Amino acid sequence: MDHGLTARRLVAEMGPTLLRMAVEGPGADRPLTGVVIHDPAAGAELERGCVVLGVGLSPAGLRRPGRPGEAAEAGAGWDGHRADAATLVRAMQAAGAAVLALKGPVPDGLEDSPVAVVEVNPDASWMHVASMIRERLLDHARDSRRSRDGVGGDLFSIANTIAEMLQAPVTVEDRSAAVLAWSTGQRGADEARVESILGRAVHHRWLDELRARGDFARLHASSGPVHIEPVAPGMLSRAAMAVRAGAEVVGYVWAAVPRPLTDDLARRLEQIAPLVALHLVNTRASSSWARQQRAELAAAVLAGGPAGADAAGQLHLDTGPLCVLAAAPPMAGAGGRSPGADAAAAAERRRFEDVLALHLAAVHPSAVTVCGNDAVYALLAWPRSRPSQALDGTRALARDFLSRSPLAAGHVVAVGGPAESAARVTQARAQADAALRALRHPAAGGSRVATLEDVALTAMLLELADATESLGLPDATGPLHRLAEHDGEHGVLTGTLAAYLASAGVADDAAARLQIHVNTLRYRLRRIREVSGLDFGDADAVLLAHLQLRLRAVRAAALDAGDK
Repeated sequence: MDHGLTARRLVAEMGPTLLRMAVEGPGADRPLTGVVIHDPAAGAELERGCVVLGVGLSPAGLRRPGRPGEAAEAGAGWDGHRADAATLVRAMQAAGAAVLALKGPVPDGLEDSPVAVVEVNPDASWMHVASMIRERLLDHARDSRRSRDGVGGDLFSIANTIAEMLQAPVTVEDRSAAVLAWSTGQRGADEARVESILGRAVHHRWLDELRARGDFARLHASSGPVHIEPVAPGMLSRAAMAVRAGAEVVGYVWAAVPRPLTDDLARRLEQIAPLVALHLVNTRASSSWARQQRAELAAAVLAGGPAGADAAGQLHLDTGPLCVLAAAPPMAGAGGRSPGADAAAAAERRRFEDVLALHLAAVHPSAVTVCGNDAVYALLAWPRSRPSQALDGTRALARDFLSRSPLAAGHVVAVGGPAESAARVTQARAQADAALRALRHPAAGGSRVATLEDVALTAMLLELADATESLGLPDATGPLHRLAEHDGEHGVLTGTLAAYLASAGVADDAAARLQIHVNTLRYRLRRIREVSGLDFGDADAVLLAHLQLRLRAVRAAALDAGDK
């Protein structure tokens, strides 16, 4: 009788690409109950039967000390690592925790550990490891219920069955190319496959290439497997099949193969596809309703008002500081977009939300995401943190997500808040929206994560541009207007004035910026005064001219981006 998911079974299903059983302690065959991320600074509440991820115990670059006759490698840090691990093991034993997961190599001294020790691939993301273990626990509970109804197995078991049949490593992906399950034996595949498993998603560069070559079109047009040639040198070809529920594509099966499948293997893969579809549909159905409910509640929180406060309580976001994340790709061109482009952008936002939600489920489980019209939002509550800690934590989380997820390439993330309570979340959302607009603008400085304070100047200029446009105020008035009429739209004197004001009135700096002699600069400044009547001693007149020049630059940057 199946008594639950154990560490031994988890390692066997995940395979050596990700996990290896380093120490088979008593916890190896105990049912697992959950996942706890170890925080060496704040500590963590250990639970009986849980898997503890030793995040703080695996500093990057730490290596095992040398054996007799070998040179020691980073030994000074290793002793501390081993001592910290031993302390954590004692705490785990007292709490009844089952398994300690460490990034390899596992330190010496844990051979007789009273808890099982699992070695994690050093290249794997901790957030993906956490989410995968949580998903396996949920899948196992779900599959246990299904088995009583006569539907056995899970996607990992099915992937292994297909791999054994094809004699090739297999992945099962959803329709957004997120990797849901994979077979053992992935070390026989190529680096792109290993990258997809460690990142839990196929990298966008491979997806773009497959779409450009028409491979996805062939997949969707075929009812059986399709042979796909390698997309890059050193990669294996793929046997791929679209998995359907009726006429709808709900996912894909991908096998890394050296040659096209035989007709017999293609028929057998077609025969097993309905079982894959059943599991994909059941998994989606069991999670989509709850996720939709959470998304609707999150949207209500962002909208504010009494309904938002009530929704925050239902989502348990009503205690502690609350931060808002807003994410989107950089601003598109200024020209109009086709309905097809809008539909593609909406699909990309939904896919991005899926990946962000997966990340947050691992590192901040109480967070909730929602897909907006132009951005993806996330609400993060920090019940036991001060406002400054909540802001720093949210910003660090955003940076970590962008650095780890292949699907986040090119996106920027704005952080709003922290709001002291759910009643003030609308201000945090407004801050995130304003910061995101500034980050996406071509005039932004290139940062990928920012608060409103970080991009205050760009945000204020964009707001001022909106105000002047709504009032019908010309780009140039008074002295700047007279200078532009004399000098032309992009004349030398206008450019000199912009450089001089941007250099805070320091002549030497402005001359260097323009690559001219300082005496030439002084001559041009005299001409500017003569032509425009601008009094450089009048702070208000200089400020107005500077603002108008900056607004023109902001608008010009947007127009230039639209032409590219």
